[in-house]
Amino acid sequence: MNATAQEVNEIMRQPTCSVEEAAKVLHIGRTQAYRAVRSGELRSIRIGKRVLVPTSAIRQLLDGGTSSAA
Repeated sequence: MNATAQEVNEIMRQPTCSVEEAAKVLHIGRTQAYRAVRSGELRSIRIGKRVLVPTSAIRQLLDGGTSSAA
């Protein structure tokens, strides 16, 4: 399911989001988003069992860069 513009804005105002939320913003599936995290294509932070994606990594990816740079 695609996110509305309002949902995307709310997600992107936060410093981090879930992988599922990142998938909504990027208009990709949940599985593809987790693959991108595992491959390092989409930068992530692991806290315990939780995987978070910095919204700055999403912005960088959308701006044509790679989010894997630290």
